Amino acid sequence: MTSLKEWVAEAIRMQREGASIIEIGDFLRVFGENGGRKINAASALGREYGWSVKQKLELLSWTEGGVTDEELIAFVPWPT
Repeated sequence: MTSLKEWVAEAIRMQREGASIIEIGDFLRVFGENGGRKINAASALGREYGWSVKQKLELLSWTEGGVTDEELIAFVPWPT
């Protein structure tokens, strides 16, 4: 299992290489499926990007099918 620190570092690397928030969401989902705590990962990544609690929860909700791709893209700022 990937550590939380490793997951955040990889997500940031992916973003720098052009990954979308949807791709990061998929990466978060896999992290959870492999035993990682998604809420901790979403929170740690959100701290890196200055997200509000609601934005972190929006990413987490997306991994569970709670919001659409369009809602996630509109609500969670993602550097390009």
